Amino acid sequence: MTVPTTKEGDMTAQAAEWHARLDAPDMDWDAFAAWLDAHPAHRDTYDAIAMLDADIGDQRDAILAALPANDAADGDILPVQRRRWWVGGAIGAVAVIAAMIAPQIATVTPARTVAYRTGPSETRQIDLKDGSHILLDRNSQLQLADGASPRVEMQRGAAYFDVRHDPARAFLIQADGYEVRDIGTKFDLAVAPAKLRVAVSDGRLTIAPMGGSGTTVTAGERIDVATGTGEARVVPVAAASVGSWRKGQLVYQDMPLALVATDLARYVGRPVEVDPTIGDLRVSGVLAISDGAGLVQQIEALLPVKAVAANGIVRLVGSGAR
Repeated sequence: MTVPTTKEGDMTAQAAEWHARLDAPDMDWDAFAAWLDAHPAHRDTYDAIAMLDADIGDQRDAILAALPANDAADGDILPVQRRRWWVGGAIGAVAVIAAMIAPQIATVTPARTVAYRTGPSETRQIDLKDGSHILLDRNSQLQLADGASPRVEMQRGAAYFDVRHDPARAFLIQADGYEVRDIGTKFDLAVAPAKLRVAVSDGRLTIAPMGGSGTTVTAGERIDVATGTGEARVVPVAAASVGSWRKGQLVYQDMPLALVATDLARYVGRPVEVDPTIGDLRVSGVLAISDGAGLVQQIEALLPVKAVAANGIVRLVGSGAR
């Protein structure tokens, strides 16, 4: 299956066709992702239709009256498990529906955005309307618009996402110029200056720079992105270790010290810098978070490094450095 063949400029009809095909056994998810990435307005248009999906059930009689005769016979059984009942007939009905809802797209009221932040000794669980959950780590902050297609802006720190599977809508997270998209996944996301890390414990997701092509990350994989240069690396991880901070541990498997430092800073409560000469040292093992004070000492015990504290910054250098 390929991208819908409707007129190129008719984004509303194209978005409606994609929405109509979400339940199809031959749904082409790669083509759908390519269509979303082809133009920024595609996602906005699709999201508007997804948001209206919950309301269309209330307009059932008016929509059926606009469809050609016999498209939905009186004896037809309309699916109750999905509110997108209006696409059960011929795909040509999409044009009628698109024409009906197009004037509403410009007037859809976006979901209210709420800011969540945590301090140095607290985490916070956020329960979304659709049954998804976000656990925000210490010293972290995000903004959430909890609408029909939830949108999150991850501003700093880390969070574990447990997204309820629903092909009818996309769950979008923005962080430092990148987008993470999924329809049902469990994953951990950490953002720090010029660094972005996403590890997946269940399902799969797509991560892409704004307006760029995406990379798919599946369960048991982690992607490390240098957001300043766009360099990205996908590596295997133990799925059970993803989001291990929820249990008071940091579990690492061949993780560069430069990336570990972003986690240390979150718990130590001040910047942790790494001398470039040791930034590629690999960390493997389990660190106990506790109150965060002992994390740096644990790193010193694991690796040939020492910590130098000055001017509110902890700097990790080689143990032989002066």
